[in-house]
Amino acid sequence: MKSLLKLTGFVLIASVFWACEKNDPLADQAELTGTQTPFNLLAQMPDAAAGDTLSLRTVCWSVNDDIATVEFFHEGFKLRNYEVKMSVQTAAGNTYELATTLLEDSIFFDQSLMASYPEEGTSLLDHYQTYENAYVILHDFIVPNIYKLSRESNQDLILAMNENVYTLIVEKLSHQFNRAVMVTVFPEINQFSVVYFVIDDQGNFTGEITEEAVLYIQEHLTREKMNDFLREASVSDNTRVTVESVATLENNAASASSTRIFRVL
Repeated sequence: MKSLLKLTGFVLIASVFWACEKNDPLADQAELTGTQTPFNLLAQMPDAAAGDTLSLRTVCWSVNDDIATVEFFHEGFKLRNYEVKMSVQTAAGNTYELATTLLEDSIFFDQSLMASYPEEGTSLLDHYQTYENAYVILHDFIVPNIYKLSRESNQDLILAMNENVYTLIVEKLSHQFNRAVMVTVFPEINQFSVVYFVIDDQGNFTGEITEEAVLYIQEHLTREKMNDFLREASVSDNTRVTVESVATLENNAASASSTRIFRVL
């Protein structure tokens, strides 16, 4: 378990000015902010992998000591960058390299409530610490598997791609095929077909393929066939998770929040 018991320098400095009485830690807060709202600070957290446990620590107080709830939320986003390379050696001994990259659209994970304090049958007073002159709440957060990084590569990655990603990669690669590559990858195709291969004014094949051929590739380049000619496939997975703690007053529902972001390993 990773421990997050360090407070920022701001908290340490601010503690010098806290009053001794619990009900008045910052007497002029309302004058400074224009309203009476709680103060809430969530400690920094380290990077972590899915399945790791982080000990979240939030410190909060209010002028009138009327905090009703303290809640913890998490949300995140994921960016994946794919790179796929094919190597096709024809019967004539020529080798053709096809390569493409795909930056997948950002995947957003909606905000989810992970905990709410006080828990049933308890009071926030259970979390009050005289030394801090504030409520100090600790909560163990297990990083959900929805944030797990993609670690597949090569043929395993091709098989693990979702359908949308694979379709987009095939579409990109299909425009790099020529006649020699196509008849090698799809030996069932008639290499003299004028439906799939472009001819010049003299009736000679130029080596280019037609739009019909591009559509054929997109419809028939299965994952298994891709793997037969795969040279390399890799993915870089960039995932960030935001943790937020929200302290809410009971009399007017005013709230203060604190957020921290960590990188998924």
